[in-house]
Amino acid sequence: MRRFVPHALLVLWAVFAAMAHAQDDREARRKLALEVPIADMHMHLHMMMTPDDLLARMDRNNVHWGGGVGPIAPGVSVDRFIQLLGKRYVPAGAQPELMAIYTRGGTTEMVDAQSASFQALQASVQQAFEEKKIQGVGELILNNRYSHPSPPFRRKVPIDAPTFKALFELADKHGGFVQIHMEDDGDSIDGLEALLKQHAKVPVVLSHCMARASARSARALLRKHANLYCELSARSSALLVAPFLHQYRIHDAERADSSWLALLEELPDRFMLGSDDTGFGASYDSIISTVRTGLLPHLSETTLKKVAYENAQRVFKLAP
Repeated sequence: MRRFVPHALLVLWAVFAAMAHAQDDREARRKLALEVPIADMHMHLHMMMTPDDLLARMDRNNVHWGGGVGPIAPGVSVDRFIQLLGKRYVPAGAQPELMAIYTRGGTTEMVDAQSASFQALQASVQQAFEEKKIQGVGELILNNRYSHPSPPFRRKVPIDAPTFKALFELADKHGGFVQIHMEDDGDSIDGLEALLKQHAKVPVVLSHCMARASARSARALLRKHANLYCELSARSSALLVAPFLHQYRIHDAERADSSWLALLEELPDRFMLGSDDTGFGASYDSIISTVRTGLLPHLSETTLKKVAYENAQRVFKLAP
C-alpha cells in the first residue's frame, strides 16, 4: 500500500500534466489559426468590387495572396487588379470566355473544339500565356450537376473533351496550372485521370475538392496522382446554406468533419484554401473567419501552415 500511493499520485500528476499540455497546444493552434497568413486560391474577381476594395478586404483578413481562378463573367478588367496587387495576385484564364460559350451554346458548344468561339478562346489563352498575363486556366466548370443550387447554371460535360484537352496542352506547354470544378461521378473521374496521366507535370487543382466528394473518394484519387491538389472553398457553413447542401460541408464555424481532418493530416501537402466569393451570399470576412475558427484550429501546427499558405506558395510559385 505504501508503494501504491506514491505511484498513483505520479500517475495522476502525469494525467493532469498531459491535459494541461493538450490545452496549451489547442490554445496555441487557435492563436495560430487566427494569425497565420492565408493564400486564397479560389478568389474570383467580379463586377461588384474595385481593386481598392479587394486589397482592403485581403489586408483586413490577412490574406496575402489570391487568385487561381478567373473573373466570374466577361467584362472585368483584370489588368487593374494586377497593377495594384502585383505578385499577390495569381491570374488565370479561360473562365469568363467559357462561361460565355456555355451561356450562348450550352454544353454542345463547350466541347466543340472546332467552333469559332473556342478557337477564339484558345488563341486568347495562348497569347495570355505568352505575354505572362496568366499563370494557368480555370475555374473550368465542367460538372456541377448536383452541387449548384441554381438549375440554369448546372451542367455536365466530359472532362477529357477535345476543348479541355487543348487547354491542358496549353498549360503543359507554358508551365501553367489547371483548376477544375467537377463532381466525383465515375465517368468524370475517368476523364480527369486520362488528362492527369497525359500531363503529369501540370498541377491540377480540384475546386471545392469535387464539391460533393467524401474524404474517402478524395483520398483514393489524390493517392494515385502526385500532380493533383484540392482547394477547400465552398465546403463550409458560410456558403453551403441550402439544406440539400449541408451534407457536403467539411466544417462550420466551430468544428470540422473528423474524416476530412484525418485526410488532411494524412496528405498535408495536397490541400489549400479558397473563398469562392462571387459577390452574392456570405461576406468575404465571414467566409475567411469560418475557415480560421472552424477548420484550421483542428489541424496540427505543421499541417495548418501547409494548408493555409505553404502548399499554395509551392504549387503557384507565390512570392514570399
